[in-house]
Amino acid sequence: MLKHYVKVALRLIKRSFLFSSINMLGFVVGMTAAFLIYLWIVDELTFEDFNKNRNEVYRVIREVENADGQVPSTATPLSGIFRKDYPKVENATFIKYSNAADFHFGNDFIVAKLAYVDTTFFDVFDFPVVAGDPKLMKKDPQQIVISEETAKRMFGNASAIGKEVIHNFWREQRPYKVAAVLKVPRKSHIQFDVLIGWNSFLSYHKEEENNWGWSERMHVYIQLKKGQKLTDADRLAMRNLWLDHSQWGKPLDFQPLSDIHLRTTFKEPDDVYNHGNMQQIYLFAALAALIVFMGAFNFTTLSTARASQRFKEIGVRKVTGAKRHMLITQFLSESLVQAFLALLLALALTELLLPLFNRFVEKDIVLIFNWQTVLFILFGILGIGCLAGSFPAFYMSSFNPLLAFKGGQATGRKGALVKGLVCVQFVISIVMIIGTVVVFKQLHYLQNADVGLDTENLVMVDVDDWREESIPYKQEVLKNSHVKSITIGVDLSDFLQGYRWETSKFSWQDEIGRMDSLEMVGLVGDRDFFQTLGLELVKGEAFEADPDKFWSGAYNVTPIVINETAWKMLDVENPVGMILKGDLNFTGRGTSRIVGVVKDFNYQPLREKIRPVFIYYTNQLLVKMYVKISPVNQAETLNFLKTKYEEMRPNHIFVPQFFKSVLKNNYTRERQLSQVFLIFTILSILVAMMGVFGLVALSTAQRTKEIGIRKVNGAHSDRIVRMFCREYMIWVGVAFVIACPLGYLFMARWLSNFAYQATVGWWLFPMAGLVILLITILTVIVQTWCAASRNPVTSLRYE
Repeated sequence: MLKHYVKVALRLIKRSFLFSSINMLGFVVGMTAAFLIYLWIVDELTFEDFNKNRNEVYRVIREVENADGQVPSTATPLSGIFRKDYPKVENATFIKYSNAADFHFGNDFIVAKLAYVDTTFFDVFDFPVVAGDPKLMKKDPQQIVISEETAKRMFGNASAIGKEVIHNFWREQRPYKVAAVLKVPRKSHIQFDVLIGWNSFLSYHKEEENNWGWSERMHVYIQLKKGQKLTDADRLAMRNLWLDHSQWGKPLDFQPLSDIHLRTTFKEPDDVYNHGNMQQIYLFAALAALIVFMGAFNFTTLSTARASQRFKEIGVRKVTGAKRHMLITQFLSESLVQAFLALLLALALTELLLPLFNRFVEKDIVLIFNWQTVLFILFGILGIGCLAGSFPAFYMSSFNPLLAFKGGQATGRKGALVKGLVCVQFVISIVMIIGTVVVFKQLHYLQNADVGLDTENLVMVDVDDWREESIPYKQEVLKNSHVKSITIGVDLSDFLQGYRWETSKFSWQDEIGRMDSLEMVGLVGDRDFFQTLGLELVKGEAFEADPDKFWSGAYNVTPIVINETAWKMLDVENPVGMILKGDLNFTGRGTSRIVGVVKDFNYQPLREKIRPVFIYYTNQLLVKMYVKISPVNQAETLNFLKTKYEEMRPNHIFVPQFFKSVLKNNYTRERQLSQVFLIFTILSILVAMMGVFGLVALSTAQRTKEIGIRKVNGAHSDRIVRMFCREYMIWVGVAFVIACPLGYLFMARWLSNFAYQATVGWWLFPMAGLVILLITILTVIVQTWCAASRNPVTSLRYE
């Protein structure tokens, strides 16, 4: 019997090829979108899956009194205490991230991401070994581990094992030998180019050996015994471990390794920069479901609308003894056959589109058949196939055979369902258009907004805490007429990363003798900081930045410049000359004097509001060099800057970036979202128009005799076309009324993630509706013009 149903289904597809093709094409598009998003979601949910003990590993984090509430930096001695005093803990380790470092081998140099690790690091984490033995680092502090990509950059296809590499650290050159080459999976939150043993670090920094004061960028991990879980009682028992050993200690908490990628709610430094977003997973899953169900709507709509052409077939089957369940089985089998064929095409299309999709989402996803994928495929065939074919099956199987033989028509409920499903597709398409325009408009605003800095022709270079030795370089390159100005300071592309030295709390006495206080963000720059970056002074003057006076202690009171936001929060008429008391980091002077006020500028991505800022000079934290160059002969100018830099600072590499490009890179997540939205918007419109195309084609076939009679009675072709268009215009109008508030809610919810938002005018909503209306009318005209132009004699004789 089942074989018979399959044969009937295939014959029906062949006989009604146009409608079946539209049905299957909708399924193909929907299932392809679902496959791609499914693969993306699985990829996001399986971060850290290369670690065998990932379910037992936790990252130790500390609680702090700020908006984020937690940060990952703790202290190295914690790992030893965990191993020694807690029976449930199998092992513990740590990693301390460092800045990008210069390494050379022979006469070649590279800049690499460096980190220091404990001897137990490779007992906890299972990075795939390409060559060598990483555990040699336990025996010899001069042995290091490098990533596979770094090995290729250094040695090409030659073996890296045993090769000597020199680490340039300040004015020292530290030799190491390569013990192992590791593959660093993309799905690891720990990313590195070079790993050096902690014992090697201690040989240069003995003071860090038992340092219970927290260390920036120090991440401690614990591994529980197999099958163990961290209970609330365990967390409570270990919560005050750091407080018990140090006056600088903080309460501890523990974050599962599998939660780091998607469920890190606090901001942490750039050590972990590949965080995901659970909201984005929910959003993409919803988008995939919408596209799939739009294809299912098409099938339901066309199958139900086409039921009138099968009334006689149903009547004959019922008269000859067919039971209702047999008819339901037949119609569901037709749906499942089409779903199966669409699935095969969708799998082929998914494999074809994966390279392009990977380029959009910046991943390397591959289509692998495992039990999860098989379940997803079965759901696609059975779930979507049965869902799409259930209403036509139950509706047509319940039809009275006597009405069929009399040439009867369906009840009004069928027409309401068809219109409702079409309206749902229009609603989805209009909301998708609104969402896509909003995302692109906000992205354009983020990338092109005035951030209060002069970013044109501004080059940024990482100089790794370059101090007064930079002064001769600046003097030399300024002799070139194409170099306008140059300064060294902190990174202004995304300053706040969660370090303790980034903010300071100041106090002062107001006019009536009351003490007040304010926490401000501290930015460091030299004497040319304001000119080079185009910062506009609105009151007072810039501070003097003299390294000699800094070291001699001539700055009894540290001169600072504040921004307009700080001025407003100080709530004084003229802040210039105010004396502030506080712990100004790294200067050793607790008293500061405001010498000027600068116009507000952004030093973080525009997701964040501008906070009160003070700018000061210290001989430390001079990590980024900014060079203002002429717009002409830029390649030659950059080559000149590179040559002079590497001449005057041997064993360092000059890697320039245009500041404008660096700012745009802050919005990679938004750029990916806009591209995905664009793809899904096109797909939703395509699927919706396929449904309209099929319905109009079916409608004109059913109303051929009506069209002929209208033409005989004098109706022109254009009038008949307008009659069909008017019906669909009403549906688009209903969908527009429903979609506008939904689109507005989506727009407002998503834009609330940004402190600064693009202006989205009222025109967006009618524009989205107009796009769908025009495409719909064009689709209807193309389909109905041929039927309306046909000779009425032919129309009346078509049976």
